[in-house]
Amino acid sequence: MKRYLLSLLAVVLLSGCTPDDPAEPETRPEVQKEEREEVPDPTVEVEGTWAFAEMGADIEAPVGAENARYFIVSDRIAEIQFTRNDVPYRYQASQKEDLAGLSQGTQEAEGLEAMVGSSAIPIEGSGGRFSAAWRWGGTSYRLIADEQVDGQIMKSLVEELARETMPASV
Repeated sequence: MKRYLLSLLAVVLLSGCTPDDPAEPETRPEVQKEEREEVPDPTVEVEGTWAFAEMGADIEAPVGAENARYFIVSDRIAEIQFTRNDVPYRYQASQKEDLAGLSQGTQEAEGLEAMVGSSAIPIEGSGGRFSAAWRWGGTSYRLIADEQVDGQIMKSLVEELARETMPASV
């Protein structure tokens, strides 16, 4: 009988000591909260492309773009996020960063390059997720498809955007 009562008592005492008890408020030291709040977000949404002028970036959302939003990333990169034909894209420009050097180790898509005049712009990616980067003058540009897109559609959009950034004589 004693054994039964001790076992029952142990079960009752231990049942209220679970670490995942949702009734227990989560306690974290205030120091951690303060440290987390001090780290600024490197991406700041802005009202439009006029904010890019201070950075020397002159880019616009392409014709047919929907839901365009404008950002400045780390005070160095102008970025337009938009969708076109239900595919989300990021179009970037910077005079301070080499955007071609920021590619994420993707390989050049075989046989896929955009042509603007005599300039070839390689398109990287695989599995329908592509990016392309080019430089004209002192500005570096990059277009990233954030979801799968047909390679020919990506090529066409890169050519459209690059034509806007390069002079007609190229």
